[in-house]
Amino acid sequence: MKNTVIKSTILASSLFFSNAIFANNETQYSDQLKHWSIGIGSYAFVIANDNDYDDDYYDDGDYVFSGLSLSAAYAFNNHFQIRGTYFSLEEDDLNNLESKGYDLMAYGGVGFAKKGFRGYGGAGLFSDEWSIKNAGYSSEVSFSGFQVGGGLGYNWGPVALDFVLTLRKADEYEDEFTQSGTYIAMSGNLSVSYLF
Repeated sequence: MKNTVIKSTILASSLFFSNAIFANNETQYSDQLKHWSIGIGSYAFVIANDNDYDDDYYDDGDYVFSGLSLSAAYAFNNHFQIRGTYFSLEEDDLNNLESKGYDLMAYGGVGFAKKGFRGYGGAGLFSDEWSIKNAGYSSEVSFSGFQVGGGLGYNWGPVALDFVLTLRKADEYEDEFTQSGTYIAMSGNLSVSYLF
């Protein structure tokens, strides 16, 4: 009887500790960092002038672009990430005006590589090329410069959802416009990413 109790105690202890070790390993596996991500989303860019004109025939210098974006990112840890985003946009009112380019940003925050809430801010560079194509005429102009931005989202592990706003250095665009006033250049990006 004594041997049976000892054997049962050893067996129960072994099962209990192996179960605890298995649960610990499973927790460690689910908390592993996912460094890389690729994503797709919608992208909008607005450049606006603070002068508001009531005349419909007078160009007030406001442009609104929308389109698609592709992104790739690498998270060094859960708090620092570098993200590149390619965008291809079309001006909402002028179908012959297109914008293509990329953003390269460094972000600091939380939630880049582990499950949970994402909140971050950072700075980086943008490159934007506008092309106008009319019958028998085409023209291209390029812009590049500094930008700051931030975002919010949620990381479910294999999939993350992000909304990012960036504020570009608007004086890069001002040289191309004839209207006086202060320009603001801002972009927004809603994307879904796969983390691996």
